[in-house]
Amino acid sequence: MNEKEIKHLINKYLEGSCTQQEKELLDKILDSYDDQEEDGIYFDGEKNIKEEIYSGFAEKAGIAPETKKTPKPFYNYAVKIAASLLILVGLGSAVYLESKTQPEQELAQSIITKTTEWGQRSDIVLSDGTQITLNAGSSIEFPESFEGTTVRQVTLNGEAFFEVAKNPNKPFLITTEGVTTKVLGTSFNVNSYAFNDHISVTVKTGKVQVQSTSKNGHVNTVYLLPNEKAEYSRENDMITKSKLDNDNYLDWKNGIIRFNDITFLEASKMLSRWYGIHIGFENSKLKNCHVTARYENAKLQVVLESIKYATKGMDYEFIDQENILFKGFCKN
Repeated sequence: MNEKEIKHLINKYLEGSCTQQEKELLDKILDSYDDQEEDGIYFDGEKNIKEEIYSGFAEKAGIAPETKKTPKPFYNYAVKIAASLLILVGLGSAVYLESKTQPEQELAQSIITKTTEWGQRSDIVLSDGTQITLNAGSSIEFPESFEGTTVRQVTLNGEAFFEVAKNPNKPFLITTEGVTTKVLGTSFNVNSYAFNDHISVTVKTGKVQVQSTSKNGHVNTVYLLPNEKAEYSRENDMITKSKLDNDNYLDWKNGIIRFNDITFLEASKMLSRWYGIHIGFENSKLKNCHVTARYENAKLQVVLESIKYATKGMDYEFIDQENILFKGFCKN
């Protein structure tokens, strides 16, 4: 963490606006200065200045001066801040320390979570201008802003379409269970519903890197171009790549529900997710009936009437607003 970020964090603490994560980060940083004290390393005049800064804190907080030698928790924390301020403003002459190189810590930020219920979809714009369409039954976590970070990272559960704002200096990472998708600026779809065995990434424009780490620690990497798809199998613990000849993977984003010669059971699951309802069957034979159809921005009753007309024998009944019963029979 650089000087500017530490100053900002200390100012937030003094103003009382630190989050719990930021307080924990500040503790870790200031603890490193305590370690230097334990090794007998000080800045010239550091102890006196610490005392002065603590006195200022205590006076502002209305705390009586300490007379006992035993340090109090607030005193210890004030001393920590005093030590950091000494380092930041360069008071005194520092004893040279041979320090270990550590990766720069990034300033803790508030994490935002957006969730959609079944039957809902949501459009989200991130602070960098990235646009996300979140499908039904999904959730996504992202920081309030990407300032002070080296990557733009979000976590997805479910399905979403991304149009990532270009930034060659800050890769955009989407993490799902076992799979990380990395881009600089492009558009693509990620499907990671927990009820599916596969996690899939499909590219519309640009180039995308998809990585999975197997259970034995081996990293598998594939690169995707437009109309290419990567699929990770949770069961087989492996990732494969394929070419697409259509853009049906974007049906959900375009308001299209498509049945390609699927069973009523499969169709009922799609309808449940699409409209946020539950479909039951009067008899098990209905589950094996097949249906082929395409609907665009259609109301639920229009879809049900169409299926009823096509199967000639099947019927449906609304038990209540969220529960529907398929009954009768079908001839196909």
